Amino acid sequence: MTEFSPDSGARLPRILIVTAGGLEHGGGIGRMVGYLADEWGRDPAGPEFDILDPRGPGALRLWPRRLLSTLWAIQSHAPQMPLVYIHVAGRGSTLRKFLVAAFCRLRDMPMVLHLHDYDYERFCRSLPAPLLAAVRWMFRAADQVIVLGENARATVTDLLGVPAERVSVLPNAVPEPPSPPARALSPVHILFLGQLSERKGVHDLINALDQPTMRGLSWRATIAGGGPHQAIFERQLAATAIAGRVSMPGWVDRPAIVDLLNGADILVLPSYAEGMAMSVLEGMAHGLCIVCTAVGALGEVIEADRSGLLVEPGSVQQLSDALARAVADEGLRGRLGTGARERFRSGFDARRYPARLAPMLMMALRHYAGKRPQPKLAVRH
Repeated sequence: MTEFSPDSGARLPRILIVTAGGLEHGGGIGRMVGYLADEWGRDPAGPEFDILDPRGPGALRLWPRRLLSTLWAIQSHAPQMPLVYIHVAGRGSTLRKFLVAAFCRLRDMPMVLHLHDYDYERFCRSLPAPLLAAVRWMFRAADQVIVLGENARATVTDLLGVPAERVSVLPNAVPEPPSPPARALSPVHILFLGQLSERKGVHDLINALDQPTMRGLSWRATIAGGGPHQAIFERQLAATAIAGRVSMPGWVDRPAIVDLLNGADILVLPSYAEGMAMSVLEGMAHGLCIVCTAVGALGEVIEADRSGLLVEPGSVQQLSDALARAVADEGLRGRLGTGARERFRSGFDARRYPARLAPMLMMALRHYAGKRPQPKLAVRH
């Protein structure tokens, strides 16, 4: 046990990563935490860490038991004074993370919140005043808050009242794959990755693929992802003229996602709301032609007609026309795929993510030490 000094050059203490669903059932957040864990695990100088899941897979009624297990794990590590790194979104995630944050404050432990929600401002404004006050307390109690983009930063500072110096922007990141394989010229493969929901625009995508502008072109599509509404979209697809050209394999694991990306030409995401979609970053890393909406932080990631084609949320005709352009023009696909890969390398490579995250975690520890000079944090030398 060594006294921690944030300016001494000491390595980070043990980090307890709290993320619902863990790595395999946590959606995009789980994939991002998984990539971070991979990079830390490969680095001999990386911090020790544990991944704690306060929700678990399966029925939601079981999450109180998983939450208690998470709190017990935090309690068991408390004598070492770890840094608790909490990933939070809206709705039930905020309730669970509020309970974790309150427990950490009772134990007087340093804490970082990492916000991933696609529209946290709307969620917060929907809350009754007492619950909004509780959310404000949770964010202000954090020693540092990390967000995905400028819109989320404004929500945290303006609506939730966190001082600007305690808010940092850190875009998501994904690993760079090996050089993309040569892709077949026909049929062009269009890929969607994500939860099957109206928020993700799956209904619009099916309608766009069924437009006359697309029917006469050579393509196939995979709409991969799970969710409670999959059967609804399967019925919608079955009623179209292009049902035989579209597969819906359901939820796929990380190796299967890589296989799909390696075999795709176009990555499409017609979302109505996003934080920073992992599927778009993964498509960029694989050099795919990106067709998406400029929602959330995606407008800060995709440069129109340089690294992708941008369409308005809900515009089926725009989406169909953009997909038709990309399918019909191999040169356009290649140029936008190259632009997407270059954009990825400029700031979204998972290998650089730990180095960008570390100063933010150190800022949290400095804030904690400034408020409480007496605690001792366990660090490795």
